Amino acid sequence: MAAEEAPQAADHYKAEIERLSKELAETTHEKIQAAEYGLVVLEEKLTLKQHYDELEAEYDGLKQELEQLREAFGQSFSIHRKVAEDGETREETLLQESASKEAYYLGKILEMQNELKQSRAVVTNVQAENERLTAIVQDLKERWRSDCRGGRLIEYSGMRSETQVLSCFCLSLGIRLLVKLCYVDLHYI
Repeated sequence: MAAEEAPQAADHYKAEIERLSKELAETTHEKIQAAEYGLVVLEEKLTLKQHYDELEAEYDGLKQELEQLREAFGQSFSIHRKVAEDGETREETLLQESASKEAYYLGKILEMQNELKQSRAVVTNVQAENERLTAIVQDLKERWRSDCRGGRLIEYSGMRSETQVLSCFCLSLGIRLLVKLCYVDLHYI
């Protein structure tokens, strides 16, 4: 029995060795496959880490650019607001100046209109006075002629001609008219 068991035990051991060799080969193959998968995972991890580092560097760059843009926008907004405020202030100043000038010129226009009305009134008065004086001079000429014809020259004694008398009369009228005009001009000034 021992001799019969020896070949069976040897076959059993052979089968066991084959089984264990297969298991070892499978385990080794699985370990190699796991190692290969591990290498692939490590490579993928390195690739992802490198990509992550690139993205993080890009993020930092964009973040810094955003900060610069915010700062530039803030400065631009401040400048724009200042320009707008200056423009509004300038516009208000111009409007005030324009309103002031308009009021001044309206006052001047009213003043000149009043002066024009007064001047027209003076011209009308002077024309009326001129017509009145012309009528008086005409009347005096007629009287003079009639007095000369009637021999009544006593009132104008010492004067040699009609021209002297009329000149003297016109001179006195002219002085009175000049005094009136000066009085009117001084009155309206």
